[in-house]
Amino acid sequence: MHYLGKNIRHLRKQMSKTQSEIASLIKKGQTTIGNWENGISEPNLEELLILSNFFDIPLDTLIRVDLAATAPPHRREMSAGLQYDHSPESPMVVREKDDKLIYVLQEIKSLREEMERRLPK
Repeated sequence: MHYLGKNIRHLRKQMSKTQSEIASLIKKGQTTIGNWENGISEPNLEELLILSNFFDIPLDTLIRVDLAATAPPHRREMSAGLQYDHSPESPMVVREKDDKLIYVLQEIKSLREEMERRLPK
């Protein structure tokens, strides 16, 4: 399961941006952003990278993690003690004191390592 549409909406609202503002960033129509948020369609890879950079969030987090449930930071919350580690070894939120989140991060890291072992080289 992925949370892309839900996360786009969540992050957009956190930043007090409209669908039209996000659409102009990507040079698409407002309806396109609405369709992404509602799971009707999905952005292509280039558009995903633009969103990832704009929201300052790792791409895999944007797709795989329910950000509304984990309440990760956005730019204004970085000073509150949460930071993203964009390194391949740790693509999630770090410096979080919540034991549940640390557990989830460890599980995701284990799954990622298992996937890498199974991929043909």
